[in-house]
Amino acid sequence: MKSNILLRHAVRGLAVLSCAVVLTGCLATKSYVDPTLPRVARADIAAPANLHPVQVAVEFRTRGTANAAGTAEVQPRVVAIAAESGLFSTVSREAAGPDAGLLTVMIDNVPLEGENAEAEGFGTGLTLGAVGSMVTDTYVATVTYSRGGETTSVDVRHALHTTIGNHAGPEGLAPVSMLEGSHQVIDQIVWNGLDQLADKKAFE
Repeated sequence: MKSNILLRHAVRGLAVLSCAVVLTGCLATKSYVDPTLPRVARADIAAPANLHPVQVAVEFRTRGTANAAGTAEVQPRVVAIAAESGLFSTVSREAAGPDAGLLTVMIDNVPLEGENAEAEGFGTGLTLGAVGSMVTDTYVATVTYSRGGETTSVDVRHALHTTIGNHAGPEGLAPVSMLEGSHQVIDQIVWNGLDQLADKKAFE
């Protein structure tokens, strides 16, 4: 089965998993989408009176370095949300004409936040998962809209927490797979970015 790009890069360089594979064969992982960022849907965003076409440009990065494979996977989700938002007359990945705007979404995934992530992962492996650990993938995004010589940008931050072995997740959050969690994070980033740009009247 083809591995998922977001899933692979969310755990890239993760000593937790390498130790787990060597010492136990498999340790259970559960992911939790950070609740700090508000959930936004189309009904929450006020559409402008006049809609314009938009070209969507996406870049996915890992620790600040452009990730072409990640970009190829994330881009369809961003385009789909832009189309669903009701903020534009048409949505395209290609140049959309002289009256069109340009929506740029840059998402940087910074895996394994915290200085002790590797050491904790090694401990998890040695204890066969009896002492688990939790690591956090931080996503830092900039969402920009340009049209008619005017440019508006907003910053959006999100996070995905993942437990390995016998470790409790964040209180009050339901566990999901890493794949589902990464998709939720990307989607919420884009919806929040569009909402913030709408609040700034960027699409007027």
